[in-house]
Amino acid sequence: MKYATLELLCCPTCQSTLRFSNEPESGIIDDGRLLCTQCERSYPIHNGTVHFIEPQELEGPNSHFARYYDRLAPFYSLFTKLAFLPFGGERKAREEILDRLNFNGGRTLEVSIGNGINLPYFFESPNIGEIYGLDISLGQLSGCKRLLNKKGWQVDLFLGVAEALPFKPNTFDNVLHIGGINFFSDKKQAIDEMIRVARPGSKIVIADEAERLAKRVNKSIDISSPGQGVGEIETTIINLVPKTMKEIRAEGIWKTHGKHHGYCLEFIKPT
Repeated sequence: MKYATLELLCCPTCQSTLRFSNEPESGIIDDGRLLCTQCERSYPIHNGTVHFIEPQELEGPNSHFARYYDRLAPFYSLFTKLAFLPFGGERKAREEILDRLNFNGGRTLEVSIGNGINLPYFFESPNIGEIYGLDISLGQLSGCKRLLNKKGWQVDLFLGVAEALPFKPNTFDNVLHIGGINFFSDKKQAIDEMIRVARPGSKIVIADEAERLAKRVNKSIDISSPGQGVGEIETTIINLVPKTMKEIRAEGIWKTHGKHHGYCLEFIKPT
């Protein structure tokens, strides 16, 4: 993690300032701890990744899916390639979402960055600025770290939950989430957090599977039965966006055989 990134961070518990013991000579923090100046919570840093959660402390769906994505991590790239084949391939499926972002040289946060599978598309843009990624799965972040080392890309990574983002308000010019929100423990809190850390005028883009596909991921989680057209999951998530947001749009994505297999929600935080 860049030492300068410390200026963007806050305690996810009380949103107070975090401090590191001393400035590293190289400007990069590989290991150590961040300490909250208010509640005195301590967050370890391992191999440049700040751990804002302890996996064993997670509860509800977050706990279940952290373990699920840890197990899936070694096969995740192959899994997504196969999953997107019916929709014209992975590039087409991802660009259907990523083309909605407004890269302007500012900061982009990807919530649920996974193994960094969207990063190659980000770095293709001549206007890409700084990128930050958070995920609930340490297994996925380890895969992302390997990709960053291989490509030589600079992306600061954080182990944490979307419902308690460890960033100060009004920090990012783009906030992106693809996949996972259907199963978040607190969907409204996650959306509110994405809004909090976005700068006024910034675009927030949220996408996930349609309800009938989400039901297949894990039948042990109680999800309402699908209806006609837009499912109950999609409708619920759309309705969680505060009406004060601007240019709220929601539409189906990943269409094949006359049906959309995903949805994309986008809106702008008002100035």
